[in-house]
Amino acid sequence: MPAARRATRALTALTAASALTLGLVACGSGSSSSSSSSTSAGPGSEASGSASASAGGSASGSASASATAATDGSIDDIKVSGGDDKTAPKIDLAKKPFGVAKYTSKVLKEGTGDATNAKSVAVVNYVLVNGTDGKTLDENFSTEAAGFDVGDESLIQGLRAALTGVKKGSRVVAALTPTDTFGPQGNAQAGVAGTDTLIFVFDVADVVTKLDAATGKTVTPKAGLPKATWQEGKPATFEMPKSDPPKELVIQKLIEGEGAKVEKGDTVFVTYTGALWRNGEVFDSSFKQSPTASFSFPVGAGKVVAGWDKGIEGQKVGSRLLLVVPPKDGYGDAGQGDIKGDDTMVFVVDILGKY
Repeated sequence: MPAARRATRALTALTAASALTLGLVACGSGSSSSSSSSTSAGPGSEASGSASASAGGSASGSASASATAATDGSIDDIKVSGGDDKTAPKIDLAKKPFGVAKYTSKVLKEGTGDATNAKSVAVVNYVLVNGTDGKTLDENFSTEAAGFDVGDESLIQGLRAALTGVKKGSRVVAALTPTDTFGPQGNAQAGVAGTDTLIFVFDVADVVTKLDAATGKTVTPKAGLPKATWQEGKPATFEMPKSDPPKELVIQKLIEGEGAKVEKGDTVFVTYTGALWRNGEVFDSSFKQSPTASFSFPVGAGKVVAGWDKGIEGQKVGSRLLLVVPPKDGYGDAGQGDIKGDDTMVFVVDILGKY
């Protein structure tokens, strides 16, 4: 399956509780990040200035701002018609402003197969509409499907609720109250006021099972490499050698998985912890956000540091890797935040799933 883009603009803001999806910017050929103020130097991800809105943003100036929230609407007031895998469906509201008093969803078309749960990645095409004025905030039917880790507790609750318990092939409409999204402060960058109900319509293109952690055959690492101690639901710890770091990328399996091989163009879901060779200090981890948070990216698309693209392509789902990333395969001479231009980074990465 071709790599799906990360959800952008307004829908990305719905997942902005996780800095992993937004705060790290792709870095290649030694260039440094320019669109993120984060000093965290994890693997990097696709993020634009417009997509980095946080849930704490003010909603002042939003075109849809209104003094009072509409709460007397019904899910049946939302009419969804047309659309296919390349064209977004049309959303018509019986009245505007539209709003509901509590989260509501409805399956418009029932799919087949197992329903999503906390161990699933829901791959969806979606359209997001502001119920106050009926304007489309975002859609990805015209681009590529986006995958969401349903078990990620850092997802805003309305999005997670909508994606839970749905089957492949289903079409679902959900009405999300301010409580389900950004709260009374809204999010101006996403175009959402603190009184706006958001309408989320999505087609489930695929449902992928995600592992909790690496599983498979334990591999004894080569001598002279950093020692990584994995902790369930917590950042790994590292014991670094006293020697100088290698000048070339090191890809060391710690666990050999038994799942499908990761190909260029696949989107993978991983957990990771990164530290510096020079002092063993952990600078980033997916577990810092939440014990269930994962990080996803399209392999080979340059959305992460080169050491990650090179190290993860060709590995099997279920594998745990130790990646020793020299500057030339990391952030180059410019460095990134607290990472110096001559720093070698060390990562332990679990490959949990792919699509």
